[in-house]
Amino acid sequence: MKQLIKSVGSPKFTIILHTYNRPGFLRQSASTVLEQTYDNLEIILINDGATVETRELLHELESKDKRIRLLHFKENQYSPSDPHKIVSVCYNSALEMSTGNYIWHQDDDDIIAMDYIEKMVALFQGNADCSSASGLVRVIDAKGDFIKRTNYRTTNYRPRY
Repeated sequence: MKQLIKSVGSPKFTIILHTYNRPGFLRQSASTVLEQTYDNLEIILINDGATVETRELLHELESKDKRIRLLHFKENQYSPSDPHKIVSVCYNSALEMSTGNYIWHQDDDDIIAMDYIEKMVALFQGNADCSSASGLVRVIDAKGDFIKRTNYRTTNYRPRY
């Protein structure tokens, strides 16, 4: 059972979650964000020109949790000729609307442990000189099963799910 960390006097933590057209991944990723043990969260979901199915899921998530704010882009901001456009347009727009003391970004194919944000806040609160941090990565398949990796070649292949 989840033990919720009360936010009285606790810093606000902004989670920025980017999605395009993978509602299955988005549902799983968003659930790990919404089930955090730390509750003083602001959640910004970025719709990067997604399909109707993905947009409907984003609105469904927003209607169920008052911490969620949506950021919509009519067209996908990725461009092979300018792969950093997503950062300059989507992520920077989300940063401008964020109000958190700390900010975390993840994509729709990322999931985090239930106590991830709680641990990040404790790390930053206990270490004034710490300006960034990240957890260890574990690779999973579309079903959520861990994949034992022997080849650590970097890839950007993400199947639709």
